[in-house]
Amino acid sequence: MKTKIIKSSTGKILCRKFFIIFIMTVSALMLTVGFIRLCRVRSVTVRNNAAVTEAAILEKANVKNNKHLFSVNLKKIENTVLQVSPYIKAVHVKRNLPSEIVIEVEEYEADFCIQILDKYYLVSDTLLLLQEIPEEEVASHPSALLQLPEVNTDEKKFGLGKKIVFKKQEDNTFVSNILKIVRESFLSDSLTSLSLNEEANIIAVVDNRYTLRLGNKKDLDQKIAMCKESLDYLRTNLPGVHGTLFAWSTKQVTFEIPEVD
Repeated sequence: MKTKIIKSSTGKILCRKFFIIFIMTVSALMLTVGFIRLCRVRSVTVRNNAAVTEAAILEKANVKNNKHLFSVNLKKIENTVLQVSPYIKAVHVKRNLPSEIVIEVEEYEADFCIQILDKYYLVSDTLLLLQEIPEEEVASHPSALLQLPEVNTDEKKFGLGKKIVFKKQEDNTFVSNILKIVRESFLSDSLTSLSLNEEANIIAVVDNRYTLRLGNKKDLDQKIAMCKESLDYLRTNLPGVHGTLFAWSTKQVTFEIPEVD
């Protein structure tokens, strides 16, 4: 009687699977290596800049063309670009495969213009000194004029990129609190000037037409809100009239039209 020998196919199946996996692995490795070799810097894009020029940012970033994308030190670029201008609040750098570096900047806004001695400066809403400007540009600049208590101009405490501090410590808290109230009110969009150099005589000018005499800081947010109601009425019913609103308390707001000679 003849014996039939049955050959096992398990070995062939294992060899086939190994071969397929090997080919896939090699292919993936080759694609990965090829892709990485192609990851060279071809462009650097700057986004969200307005006050600071793209050229100044690119010069400071100093990203070399054709440099390997993954050899670019993103953190170093962020720290370097932060030094370009006091206007730059934050920097975020990222890679866009296969060949782009993107530099996104966040800038401070020049909310106020102030005079210190015989010079004029643009400052942020937190009183960070951003830029010195010529006197002839002040009148046409959209930033609101801001009058402040006496500023400490000691060279160690005063300069571009530094926050303003005052000679009297209590003035720092006073001004900071008032500006916070102003930012959170309708004045943030329509303010022409703000006088804070006399603590008991806060004065705001709106739209170059209405003067708001607000007295001291007590209940200031409520007094500003009352002025808004009065201004809304004036703008609707007496659009051609300008004058002064007196809001020295929360009891009432009075409106005075200047006398015509």
